[in-house]
Amino acid sequence: MFRQDLRKYLLEYTAKHPNMTDDETHLVNEVITQSNAQKTSQEKEILVIINTLRQLSYQKQLSQDGRRLLTKLQRKQWIWSIFNAFQF
Repeated sequence: MFRQDLRKYLLEYTAKHPNMTDDETHLVNEVITQSNAQKTSQEKEILVIINTLRQLSYQKQLSQDGRRLLTKLQRKQWIWSIFNAFQF
């Protein structure tokens, strides 16, 4: 998944899931803004979102839509880490 795909995916997700809390939407918008400005790797961006959503989950402030986003991002990150671990 390229950087543009991640931005597009996150924007579409927030548009399709309006029940996300203000903290969750602020987090997604902040990551999109930072990814536009900085040259960080996409894996780091995904890890930032995952870690912040986990913290919200620990504090019991994560909505059902936020949980779905966390699950999807963790799956994608897990698949890519396995893919990158093997050398072809």
